[in-house]
Amino acid sequence: MATTFHLFPFLPWELRACIWELTVEPRTVDVHAKRYYLETNKNLETAPSSQQAYARLVSTTPVPATLQTCRESRNLGLYQKGLSEVEVVPEGGERRYVWLNFDIDTIDYGRDNLYNYRWAAQPVKRLKYRSRKFHYCDVRSFNFFENLIEAHIDCFNEEGLDEWYHIFGPFVLTCDRRNIHLIQSENNRTTTAQELEEEIQRREEEDLAEFANLDPVPVSEMFAGLDIDSLMPTILHVADIMTARNTEGNN
Repeated sequence: MATTFHLFPFLPWELRACIWELTVEPRTVDVHAKRYYLETNKNLETAPSSQQAYARLVSTTPVPATLQTCRESRNLGLYQKGLSEVEVVPEGGERRYVWLNFDIDTIDYGRDNLYNYRWAAQPVKRLKYRSRKFHYCDVRSFNFFENLIEAHIDCFNEEGLDEWYHIFGPFVLTCDRRNIHLIQSENNRTTTAQELEEEIQRREEEDLAEFANLDPVPVSEMFAGLDIDSLMPTILHVADIMTARNTEGNN
């Protein structure tokens, strides 16, 4: 079976361009900002703080085959040089980049802190990253990606899922919550941020309704078994403190 189409160069330019465009498929592109010190070549966490820190962009994802085929396919602009803003290089050094199609490619930051990619966040439309712990500063880092239309966040398990909700839930996010996919990789489950929010709100409403339907407990039963006489000195002491504070406030 023939695998080479020798007449391709003789096709009309418009048709060849359409064929090249069909070779572009969505990818997940892994990236990592490797931080180091030039003088000692040590990791950022172990090198002396007085040295200048640098960062190099690393990716194990191969360059798209379309860009390696010929000059014609490369000149169509199907991919762009991206994420070079992450690089911090010595004076005179050349910044590296990753070939990306920002419309369809998902950029996988692994366990890197999204804050390290803030300068290269604008064109990114799809991202993925992993974290077991979330902090309020993560919301700001996430919102640096102002043009984000889809996110995949691996929370590892239900505990991480709940933590993500309590950290991110109160804030307005740049990405539609229906398109934020929260992954529990330990049990191979996925839910959207909106579905998680609806589920937690439903559980809270059920708990509230269950509490509201409880029979009221008489005051006598609430204090049953308590030794009021032994507690009375403490109660009087607290009352004296509150009275003194109110008197000072009025003066």
